[in-house]
Amino acid sequence: MGIIQLEPSTDINWTPCYDGHLCARLLLPLDYLSEDPDGPTTAIALRMIPAASRGTADYRGTVLINPGGPGGSGTNLVERAGANISRIVGGSFDVLGFDPRGTGASTPRVECFASAAERNIWMTQVGHQFLNASDHTLGLYRAREQVVAAKCEQAIGGELGIARFMSTASVATDMIKITEKLGQEKLHYWGFSYGSILGQYFSAMYPEKVGRVIIDGVYDGDNYRGALWSSNLADMEAVMDSLFTYCHEAGPLRCTLYESTPDTIRARYFGVLDEVARNPIAIPLAEPPVILTRKALITQLFSSSYKPLANYGTIVDTIRAIETGNQTALTALAPKIVDPTECKCSSGTIPWLAENDAFNAIACGDGEEHPYDPEYYANYYDELVKDSPHGGPIWAVHYLQCAEWRVRPKWRYTGPLAAANTSHPLLLISPRYDPVCPLRDALAVRERYSGAGLLVQNSHGHCSLSAPSLCTAKHVRAYMEHGVLPKEGAVCEADELPLIGSVSDVSAMSLEDQELLEAIRGLSEVVPMFGF
Repeated sequence: MGIIQLEPSTDINWTPCYDGHLCARLLLPLDYLSEDPDGPTTAIALRMIPAASRGTADYRGTVLINPGGPGGSGTNLVERAGANISRIVGGSFDVLGFDPRGTGASTPRVECFASAAERNIWMTQVGHQFLNASDHTLGLYRAREQVVAAKCEQAIGGELGIARFMSTASVATDMIKITEKLGQEKLHYWGFSYGSILGQYFSAMYPEKVGRVIIDGVYDGDNYRGALWSSNLADMEAVMDSLFTYCHEAGPLRCTLYESTPDTIRARYFGVLDEVARNPIAIPLAEPPVILTRKALITQLFSSSYKPLANYGTIVDTIRAIETGNQTALTALAPKIVDPTECKCSSGTIPWLAENDAFNAIACGDGEEHPYDPEYYANYYDELVKDSPHGGPIWAVHYLQCAEWRVRPKWRYTGPLAAANTSHPLLLISPRYDPVCPLRDALAVRERYSGAGLLVQNSHGHCSLSAPSLCTAKHVRAYMEHGVLPKEGAVCEADELPLIGSVSDVSAMSLEDQELLEAIRGLSEVVPMFGF
């Protein structure tokens, strides 16, 4: 039985679903500030993989997971990666994914467009030019955000509209209620990307309820709550440039763009992009047909920086196909370069997994109000582009989204995103080079939560999931099962590198370690696409 078909209840009534999982829909108050016990509710979708030790003395409780976004579906994360997450945290924990209010299979949902087809048509109008604060594209991008804001205000922004009740404070409180319904005193949690923000809110609002809380791929909560989106790109260029370093280290047999130095490979890559800028490439046999532009290729690199292990090979194949004029290869690669838009009344996508406007409702609603100011935005844009010349023009839209957003939440948490004492220390995990949640943000957040531990993974990509590391998996297991934090200054190496492949002797590992590494390797495809 699917989640959406279940009858919601004020208790968690587990029903067997899918393949050995349990599903439920939990009714919670829509408005936590209302004193009406019979007030409107939201039905939160839950999907759980039961612990192998459930019902025994070894059972340790339930771990809630959040996949980021904001707006990502926790129930879908359980479907795609729950078994591997369960293997990493250990068989003494249930793994529970929930869809934050307004998102996924939770109802009511954020739906500003009448259909997926209407949204797809709208997205075709964005054009082939990047946002630039000093030319006509700024007006276009602002106007687009004004349209979305107006549509959402009309569709979901009324007195009881779901957009008014999606704040992270409400979701953190939902986690308390879910935990209580499970009969658990404290929260166990692993949150990725935006999930790190949710973990910061929860730990600040309910420090006495912190059990095991991991925040992975850490964004500075103060920057987030300011609706600034200005600290994210500190390491973006380093991650993008890692493509050229890994290609050089991989050698000519594994990287067809190989040259004598990483800088030469970089020059070759951008030489192709410069030629495409002058002469965009038609791919007429792709379904649907597409035009390959410089913007499309930079956007491909930007999104690939989140998960280099999974995607750098596609970039190499793309550039080589352009160099050789291989239309057969380009036709096959087209859906991995340009998101395909299909003209169908039904796209085949499960409705509650379709694109939505949850990012605006959650992130902009949580943030301070800042109406658009042209002088401020020009300076803001320039600073972003200084951090990342290639990522800045993509990322700069987030400020516009929030500047034009009109719906304010009924409840925002405005206290400090910090805690002098939590009932158990937090564990922060950060890649050394994360494209949108830089290590410096993790260092800043760690200082606000007394006793918190920090594990640095010596890798490129978004969150620890982007690079398999047995060392990291072991630290997660030790923290979850025994509450043990990594030693001060702990660093984990990756066991597999983009284009290069495995750099560890798997045959020398114990069977248990091999299984753990295989589990963490299986997560590299589910890296959250934060704010993108």
